[in-house]
Amino acid sequence: MTLSDYSSAALPDHAPPFGRAVGFVAGGIGDQIYHLDQLRALAGGCRTGTIDIACIHPGPISRILAATPWVGRIIDARPVRRFRPWDSGNETVRALRLHRYDTAFFMHRSTSFKLAARAAAIPQRIGLAGGLLDRLLLTTALPLDAGGTRRALWGHRPFIAALDDYVVKAGLRLDPTIPTITAERERLAAAKRFLAPLPGPVTIINLFALDEKRRWPIDAAIEVIATLAATGGSFILNAGPDATAYHRAVMSAWQDRCRTDRSISVSQVIDSIGPDAAMERDIALYHLADYYLGVDSFTANLAMNCNLPAVILFAWDRDRLAYRSVVEAVTPATGGDLATTPVDEIIAAFTRLKASGKARQGDQPQPLPL
Repeated sequence: MTLSDYSSAALPDHAPPFGRAVGFVAGGIGDQIYHLDQLRALAGGCRTGTIDIACIHPGPISRILAATPWVGRIIDARPVRRFRPWDSGNETVRALRLHRYDTAFFMHRSTSFKLAARAAAIPQRIGLAGGLLDRLLLTTALPLDAGGTRRALWGHRPFIAALDDYVVKAGLRLDPTIPTITAERERLAAAKRFLAPLPGPVTIINLFALDEKRRWPIDAAIEVIATLAATGGSFILNAGPDATAYHRAVMSAWQDRCRTDRSISVSQVIDSIGPDAAMERDIALYHLADYYLGVDSFTANLAMNCNLPAVILFAWDRDRLAYRSVVEAVTPATGGDLATTPVDEIIAAFTRLKASGKARQGDQPQPLPL
């Protein structure tokens, strides 16, 4: 079954028997937002029309999803990361019991989360099973080798496809063409004002990742940006505050390049790190920009979930992700060294993306109807 087969699956005439549900996610923040399309589909199968999310980064996840209508509560799952069954006074277990969920979904192999859900007396427990204890704790265990052809879309985490498979077999709809994250109206208005004077197309550029092996070396990035900028457009450097020094170095290198290359101008590259920087603002930018070009990172996954057409540089071929519908993946000639990624391959991927006609239609795509 292909990605398009999954996205066109028909909605059921009657919702599955999920009343009030919670989905457990774990890993890094980028890993947790891998599951937004699955969680949105499951929300559509709940009588409430929403799903609560238990996660280990409740602060950032709450901010990312603050305006997203299918999301209910965000629950702090950190107290149950190493849950023991005799810890009956655990605050997260008390909260889970208080909300009277009838279904818990586990988008992660964590056994602790499953123990906590059982302790909270959640009767229906559905999710990834990493071993015998998981299978005993789950009422519906999803084998890690399930998912068929969807496994190829999930890079070195092919087991996530088992969740895709479950969602579709439940008669629910995955739709990689509709953003899973909704931007706040006030942030959209501010982003429109910010972008208004910039010549288009507008491309979000991300060179930075906390993992140094996944960073785009500045000289290599400048070569690509200069090639694209010679045909016009604006390029917004975008990352978290950890990238401040890296961005300064990029801007310095860009100014040096502009002194010797008259086909480009300093004003075409803008550093977005500043007093107004925030994830909420970035989400609005991703809804309004034309393209993303950058490294595999939290920023890339956030942009993908806003359906920003993207060229993503993966450090290793095994890391390639294509779980959203508007992604071109590029890998280096030497695994782990993004400096060896041929410029012509990046330009070719960007050209394919533009030629595909998959650029967004309108400023604020509507969320998938439930």
